[in-house]
Amino acid sequence: MNYTVCGRCLLLVEDDETLKREMVEYFSLTNTVFTASDVEGAVGILTAKGEIDVVVLDLVLKNSMGLELFHALPELTAPVVILSSLDGEDAILSGLTSGAVDYVVKPCSMRLLETHIAMRLLPKADAVQTFGDFSVNANSRTVKYKNMPISLTPSEFNILFFLVKNRGKFFTADQIYEEIWCAPSLRTTTVRAHLSSLRRKLKAAMPSSDIIRTEFNRGYCFTGEVL
Repeated sequence: MNYTVCGRCLLLVEDDETLKREMVEYFSLTNTVFTASDVEGAVGILTAKGEIDVVVLDLVLKNSMGLELFHALPELTAPVVILSSLDGEDAILSGLTSGAVDYVVKPCSMRLLETHIAMRLLPKADAVQTFGDFSVNANSRTVKYKNMPISLTPSEFNILFFLVKNRGKFFTADQIYEEIWCAPSLRTTTVRAHLSSLRRKLKAAMPSSDIIRTEFNRGYCFTGEVL
């Protein structure tokens, strides 16, 4: 796989001017790059620029905390890669369960950061999954039924796409947590809460279909049976 990022639109949310300049110099050679120093600026860009492919987000900013972005834009579609000096387990789990697709600890090389970003921007053949009138796009992070969008939170989307990629297989809530966020589940109710909300939204949009099946002692499974 080619672990480079080309022809993409990136938003870098970083208040360290030296690091921001380094990232801009590196990524702007082959991509369109926008920058913001706080959550307010990031929200403005994301609202005005619908084509953002990925957000690189620092957690500790001068005027705000990076995770506020998920609260300010609960239906954020662009995948978020956190880049932070906070390397404790609690910080990493908080970032991932808030909706980020990846977490990179500073300091790191631009090449390593690019690899993490590239791994989250799948080729179209892998990114778009279609089942009748139902489709899931991992690059645009959109879900549609009969061409009508179904609005999901970042974490709901992460869970749905994982199940879609593993169609027909059952996973417990703990397994889903560990597979998506690559960390121990700690027996939290996080995944169950997200799944409950996800299934409710899917059922509202597709009342005749039950595409996420639940079985006792087996867990959750995406059936792909769209009516």
